[in-house]
Amino acid sequence: MLPSLHDDQLTAYEVNCKTREITLRVRRPEWAQEQLSRTILFNGVEGYHFKDDAFGNIIFSLQEISVEKLLSDYGRDIAESHNRAGAPGSWAANLASAAQVLTAKGVKGFILSSSYGLSGWVLAREASVFPNQ
Repeated sequence: MLPSLHDDQLTAYEVNCKTREITLRVRRPEWAQEQLSRTILFNGVEGYHFKDDAFGNIIFSLQEISVEKLLSDYGRDIAESHNRAGAPGSWAANLASAAQVLTAKGVKGFILSSSYGLSGWVLAREASVFPNQ
């Protein structure tokens, strides 16, 4: 289960296409008692979409959801992206079988919601959270 990231500030993110990893770097807001910085690492990324980067993003939540739910909510945009640019991958060519293909690979859905700024979704095998040293 993912820890709460509510009110954490997203300070950086990186997409590594070669290793199929996405890294989010977050820190607690200045007013929080505990000044904790963390790294969220998504491994085995099969697709993602982020939007509305405000260069001062405040996270509302990061939730794991089923692949079926993610495809139901974002399937239209995924299909358009695949038709336009081949993104996010060959599995998107047939959304009727996409959930089965992705689930067989052990992929899960993740939704990043924001109070302010960047939000989106990730399809990946896992998400791990590490404290920064």
